Amino acid sequence: MKRGAKQLLRPNVCMLVYNSRGQLWIGERYNKKGHWQFPQGGVERGSTLKQNVVRELYEELGLSKKHLGKIKKLKSRHSYLWKVVPDYARGRWCGQAQSFWLVEFRGSDKDFDLCVEKDREFRRWRWASVTTIRKLAAVERRKGYEGPLREFLSIKRDGRL
Repeated sequence: MKRGAKQLLRPNVCMLVYNSRGQLWIGERYNKKGHWQFPQGGVERGSTLKQNVVRELYEELGLSKKHLGKIKKLKSRHSYLWKVVPDYARGRWCGQAQSFWLVEFRGSDKDFDLCVEKDREFRRWRWASVTTIRKLAAVERRKGYEGPLREFLSIKRDGRL
């Protein structure tokens, strides 16, 4: 399908995982050195959005439900077109429509396993402040992250984490 032809945006969940110190998890993509982002993934039919959040956190970070506390859908949304449509999306989608989720992490740093899946998403990771995320996140991600980061700061400031 030609770019500009009527195509759908792929539904996607993007997670802001936070620890007890109010820091956020961010990872460097395995196949894109220097490209830091939040865990995210496409929504599978037949599962709720929340189930997709839990599945993606297992697939990308190796976390099971026992490592997760509160899971809250944020109001922020972000849609974008891909510059280059991935092979799996050709003829189906031209970009993604993201919903954002705040996820409490209740485990220890040793619980993260970036090698659960054969096709790794991340090469390394770190906890970071919102200020650091705004500097470290891949340039093309920053605009989409701004709304959920503001929501996170508001929730944190109000003591609702």
